[in-house]
Amino acid sequence: MIHYSCDLCGKKIRNERYTVKVEIAPAVDPDELTPADLDVDHLQLIAEEISAMESTAEFALPETGPQQLQFDLCARCCHTYARSPLGRLSPTRPNFSHN
Repeated sequence: MIHYSCDLCGKKIRNERYTVKVEIAPAVDPDELTPADLDVDHLQLIAEEISAMESTAEFALPETGPQQLQFDLCARCCHTYARSPLGRLSPTRPNFSHN
């Protein structure tokens, strides 16, 4: 039998389990060129990367593609997440005294 636990609070999920799927993707258009892109010496950047790769024997490309994440939530944490997906509950208004 598969046992699930909530990815937010860590408690075991018994009956109600909710799945949250999040996709993170860059919002820039990579095909769009700006004047700053034309000023960069791309051959020099490539040469620097190759020399760094030869000296360390390591080469890592930054992750630029979309990332897909999935989380299991209990009913209580799902309700909290649905109210504030970014983890920011709306701030309460300050109580000013009536002078």
